[in-house]
Amino acid sequence: MQTTKSTTDVPTRDVPTGDVPTGDVPTERLYRDRARLDWIVGAALFVLTFIIYLKTLAPSVAYLFDDSLEFQLLASRMAIAHPTGYPLYSILIKLATFLPFGDVAYRVNLVSALSAAGAVAFLYLAARLVTNHFMRAENLIGAILERAPALLAALVFAFGETFWSQAVLAEVYTLQAFLTAVMLWLVLRWSAKIGKREAENASRLAPHVSRFTPHCFRGRQFHVSRFTPHVSLVLITFFAGLMLTHHRISILIFPALAIHVLSYDRSFLRQPRTLLKMALAFALPLLLYSYLPIRGTVTSSLDGAYQNTPEGFLNWILGTAYTVFVTQNPLSQERDASYYWMLFANTFTPFGLLAAFGGFVAIFLRAWREWLLLTLCLAANLVFVLTYRVADIDVFFIPTFLLGALFFAAGLAGLLWLAYYALSNRIATIAACVGALVMLLLPFALYQNNYARVDLSNKRDIYLYGADIVTDRNLPVSGSPALIGILGEMSLVRYFQDTLGWGAQLETIAADKEDARLAAVDRVLNEGRRAYLTRPLAGVETKYSLSAIGPLILVSPKPIKQEPIGFSHTPDANFDGATLVGYDLEPTGEDVQLTLVWRVDQKIRSDRLVSIKLLNAQGERAAQMDRKPVLDAYPTTAWRKGEYIFDTYRVPFLVGAKPGEYLLQVTMYDPGSGKVFGQRELGRVNVPASTQNVASELLGVSEIVLRELGGIQFAGYDLDTTEPYAPGTGIPVTLLWRMPQNGMARDIELTVTDQLGHVIASQIARVGGAGGGGQYVRQELGIPLPETLAAGKYAVQVNVRGGMTLPFTSKSMTLGRLEVAAQ
Repeated sequence: MQTTKSTTDVPTRDVPTGDVPTGDVPTERLYRDRARLDWIVGAALFVLTFIIYLKTLAPSVAYLFDDSLEFQLLASRMAIAHPTGYPLYSILIKLATFLPFGDVAYRVNLVSALSAAGAVAFLYLAARLVTNHFMRAENLIGAILERAPALLAALVFAFGETFWSQAVLAEVYTLQAFLTAVMLWLVLRWSAKIGKREAENASRLAPHVSRFTPHCFRGRQFHVSRFTPHVSLVLITFFAGLMLTHHRISILIFPALAIHVLSYDRSFLRQPRTLLKMALAFALPLLLYSYLPIRGTVTSSLDGAYQNTPEGFLNWILGTAYTVFVTQNPLSQERDASYYWMLFANTFTPFGLLAAFGGFVAIFLRAWREWLLLTLCLAANLVFVLTYRVADIDVFFIPTFLLGALFFAAGLAGLLWLAYYALSNRIATIAACVGALVMLLLPFALYQNNYARVDLSNKRDIYLYGADIVTDRNLPVSGSPALIGILGEMSLVRYFQDTLGWGAQLETIAADKEDARLAAVDRVLNEGRRAYLTRPLAGVETKYSLSAIGPLILVSPKPIKQEPIGFSHTPDANFDGATLVGYDLEPTGEDVQLTLVWRVDQKIRSDRLVSIKLLNAQGERAAQMDRKPVLDAYPTTAWRKGEYIFDTYRVPFLVGAKPGEYLLQVTMYDPGSGKVFGQRELGRVNVPASTQNVASELLGVSEIVLRELGGIQFAGYDLDTTEPYAPGTGIPVTLLWRMPQNGMARDIELTVTDQLGHVIASQIARVGGAGGGGQYVRQELGIPLPETLAAGKYAVQVNVRGGMTLPFTSKSMTLGRLEVAAQ
């Protein structure tokens, strides 16, 4: 469709011209039906994303040293969360504990999944209100196309790595996103109704006919006589107060919301009764903060820092302790522009960012007041996140990403409007349908790329660690033994004590500083009780004798001189100054649990390490752990002659290790000289294939990739480029793959290339072929460098040979650049 008018001359909402058939003219009922359709689409988005979040949800406690464990514990205790207290979230997660399935931690995790799905649904509804400023549909094809930008924006936001990672464990950020999305929807819905009322009044005085809206996107202004804007403002102010009971970053969008409301309607400022209602509505949800002083009469925060006084209450809810991260940089956090670029690019992709920038321009041209609202909200959030110097800054970008998604929707809607403005209806419809299908690849690609990165559905290492502590059969059932560790570890034990009643006999003593833990050990032993540590403690080995009891360190005032009995194996193996007098071996499907008993025959002068390995007939590893005895806490130089020492190891199988039978080998050696003081083969262990999804941090490789390469998933790799290599030496490289289908195989080529791209060394190895679908496969390879290789910089690349790949995917990847030093 050709026209001579500029895009700014096209009104936001057009009255249909006389060429529209009478039977096609929308009615108020049709308008309500279309609004109902948006709710149906929003509900479908909620169900879809909730199912996906549920599938990737952590099954219980997932991490030791973050806020998720704190929330899971305080949910059962109704304790006080860290500043700013989060009363709304605390009440919600307490209600979740009454669900009849899963453990308490899982139920609390569910709140995040539900909040995230709700945020996606309301983001779609808010985006619809933004895209409505471009065009309105009056037939089926138009109804589908006009919803596509909002739908795509919601899906892109839903599958962004940062947001998705917070939807699968107990955290506050998805609820914050939900509250922000609902607030934006409320305000945009209010202003849309005000705008309709203004347009309706204007059309009664001077009807305007537009020739520039395509036939399938024409519509009529509908009656809004039953709309009461001041009642809606009371609801908006109530919701603003509710947001403040959750997270203080909510206040960042309040100035923009106020300016937006005043740009549409200022009449309420002259109505004292309405202002009073708004003030009361804002203050009412703030009463939720009374949760803190009420619960403060019987409990405190998990670290005991909350003071139930007026001053302590105000400091807590205002978060004064965190202002240091704005005024100073106590954690020395330095980030450059490339970090922030990658953060946004990984969330939206470069094309998505381009569309969002286009939306920034388009919404300004079509609805300047909505543009001002979103721009001011975005600017406030950006100023905050760019000046707030904390380690986990990524999660504070979630409101920014949500606002970016709205601009993204506006950008796509602008392209849709432009297509119908510049082309004939038929060609524009075909182009828009093809474009919408192509754009679906964007959220699909994000889903594919991020699923494995955020999936915590099989992350049970922290749960098993805590269960080992509180259920160990060697723990005394009486005598009030004390467990001493840092706060995160004690929170884990207290979680099991509170929710399952396990380990109730243990007194937990949280002390983050080493001198406080050592003083706690002295006090407990002086009281005649048993003392256990969760981690090594400097200086304790010089005062006391140590042994490992499961995952704990038993501190004994005197060495154990009586030979223990009851072990299944008694090898009596000599390790030059120490004798391995017994051991127990207990393989599981994920690791091997080993308990060794040493007898110290003489004073040991060297600081030795103990190595536990699983090796097959070809010398391939399935597991390895090298550390000092007694959980790295009892160096051999501190061992006392004549004492017996219990030494436990829980050695996880390497993800992707070749399934089969392996020999368990224990070695004691000097890490400095490499001298071996003894070695013994203890038994055979069967290692199963790795087929279950594994959390990215448990893959056992230093570089996580998780992308498709030549039709198979490249999970990650190990390549050390910190030190230069000498010509003639080998470059050790570990590759971790995941095969999507049974029997799939590929040839993997590793190459070393110079700056001109010439291959100077290579190795080819076969991966897969015999395993089942979803199996991880680990390759440990070595690329020999030529002895005559000149000094310089060289690139290491991996190439996948054979098979078919999807469009826009690759078969090769550069792993890193290494330096070769002259001999």
